[in-house]
Amino acid sequence: MEERKRFKIVIAEPQDFSEAAEKRLLQLGTVIKGPFSRNQLKATCQDADILVLRLGHFIDASFFKDTQLRFVLTPTTGLDHIDLVAAQQENVETISLKGQTGFLEQIPSTAEHSWALMLSLLRKIPAAHQDVMRGNWDRDAFKSRNLNALSLGILGFGRVGKQIAEYAKAFGMQYRFFDTTAELKEHANAVKDINELLDQSDVLSLHIPLNSENMNFLDRQKIQRLKKGALIINTSRGEIINENALVNALENGTVAGVATDVLTDELHPEKRNQSPLLAYAKKNESVIITPHIAGATLDSMHLTEEFVVNEFLKRINK
Repeated sequence: MEERKRFKIVIAEPQDFSEAAEKRLLQLGTVIKGPFSRNQLKATCQDADILVLRLGHFIDASFFKDTQLRFVLTPTTGLDHIDLVAAQQENVETISLKGQTGFLEQIPSTAEHSWALMLSLLRKIPAAHQDVMRGNWDRDAFKSRNLNALSLGILGFGRVGKQIAEYAKAFGMQYRFFDTTAELKEHANAVKDINELLDQSDVLSLHIPLNSENMNFLDRQKIQRLKKGALIINTSRGEIINENALVNALENGTVAGVATDVLTDELHPEKRNQSPLLAYAKKNESVIITPHIAGATLDSMHLTEEFVVNEFLKRINK
């Protein structure tokens, strides 16, 4: 069991943070709440034991060296906002949602947002709204397709991919998926090869995790294999797509549209602002970008914050 002591706990992004989770943390010690700039967060964490973090900061080796942190609690499945190697070297334990499949099955927010992006892109909803705001009323400019006339390709058939498949069934949409998990390969809707998925999909929805194998997974060669006029939906991580290749495909018509909740280097403003996809979106209505809000529903955020705090309590009470 961890030595009983009064912890100093820093909540980096406290807006709408779960009251129940905060009450449990207050029982352990002093809670300091942001929001903080990066320098303010580093200064506040110098003598802190626990950092509770969403996705607003990138915590790297230089950050850990300036603190005495023992735990980072993050209610996220992806961990690319934390330098995990540096954390391990500094003996900082990370408690997250990664691998918590049973719990995560009750969290639908990312799949819901993926579907909302798909409908928004297919039915040209943002562009139609803006056109009306400009004083027009031109329904012929925004003709589209029915979902049940299109084929959906799901890249990655984990929790979110399976939820997307259920939505596809509800909308009468045919779907196929590609996943490297052995037990999924005999599924009736599985394809054996990624190129088969790319060749057949009118809409490609991305749900693979970011790791060394999946960095730039959707590269120039794979994008060129896509069915001409395909739509791409991404609520995974920006780094799984080569953005330059994607913009080239948009320009030459291989890809008809992109709706994404993520960008490459999104946690680094100076790099994010140089994104070729962001630059393209500023001049073209065929790209929709949201600021990583797929998981940002109050219901899901509170459930996940309470979960990681409870996991932390289990850890220190062992």
